[in-house]
Amino acid sequence: MSRAFVREPDGDEVADELPERQHSDLPNYITLEGLSGLQVRVRQLQNEIVALKGRESIDLKSRIATTQRDLRYLQERLHRAKPLTPPASPEKVEFGVSVKLVDKAGQEYHFTLVGEDETDLDRDRVSWASPVARLLTGCEVGDHVVWSRGETDIGLEVVEISV
Repeated sequence: MSRAFVREPDGDEVADELPERQHSDLPNYITLEGLSGLQVRVRQLQNEIVALKGRESIDLKSRIATTQRDLRYLQERLHRAKPLTPPASPEKVEFGVSVKLVDKAGQEYHFTLVGEDETDLDRDRVSWASPVARLLTGCEVGDHVVWSRGETDIGLEVVEISV
């Protein structure tokens, strides 16, 4: 069929319906700090939608649709959130706890086990469901683990656990 007979979006119409963002099937464990951050992000998106509706732009409907989709996603993440408080003085690696590891060469590795929405590798915050977090969960100071990083295996010792 000729492209002459295919209707394309006009002006600021949204070209295609945006697919909804997918949620993990895992429980949405989250720290209190992460819950607060999620609430802030929801308010920011709500404010952004209000601000967008007051402006004129060629891509206005598309931007509003994208922001509304992200807002629905975060509101559902909030609805599913299961806040957990880490133990005051942890003796083993678990959700909300930070762990310091050392390899044979003396190189240090730091991880804090947090919720999926809080993952931030630049701050050493990894999802509790990530492979490295699953490897470390339940470990105590003095335990040794082997961390497989692709084609490399790294032997690590747990040297410190803290909040």
